[in-house]
Amino acid sequence: MQRRSLIGFRSACDQLWGSAGIDAICAQLPGDVRERTAGLRPLPDWIPVEDLVAWHHAVWHGPAKRDEALMLWHARLTVDHGFGRVKRLMVAALSPHGLAARVAPLWRAEYSTGRLQTLALDERSVQLSLSEHTYVEVPLMRVIITEAYRHILSMTRAKNVTAVHAVRDGSLLVTLRWR
Repeated sequence: MQRRSLIGFRSACDQLWGSAGIDAICAQLPGDVRERTAGLRPLPDWIPVEDLVAWHHAVWHGPAKRDEALMLWHARLTVDHGFGRVKRLMVAALSPHGLAARVAPLWRAEYSTGRLQTLALDERSVQLSLSEHTYVEVPLMRVIITEAYRHILSMTRAKNVTAVHAVRDGSLLVTLRWR
């Protein structure tokens, strides 16, 4: 996973909970993850995706207090902090269908594992399929990545974007609908 995902995640944590919250989150991390990712030294370009999963669990069990609405807000802030201005401008210029056609390269720019593809498309909906990735196996991450997809699609010209997800045949299926 690209380091900007964790940088955006930590920025969202700082915005919501400040330095005391970051300290509390770091205290919840497994020692090896804390050692690799919690310090101020520059992060490597690529980080194991399991490290980001550990950070999410630390937030879930720590300052978010298992509040799903707060975790979803955090997921949106993470996208906002980690997505970058250039990508945000590109996405804003796209139609929902235009974005759907670009999901695979956008995924590959962020993650070295997993396969994200568009399965079904009609006038007001799209279904994404994520396979061969840790997020499919981790219930909390299924919710988080579904919200990230929903939030990114809402950056296009789509209005009132909703998302539902399910696991089928080893893949996470996310259906996004809009007006």
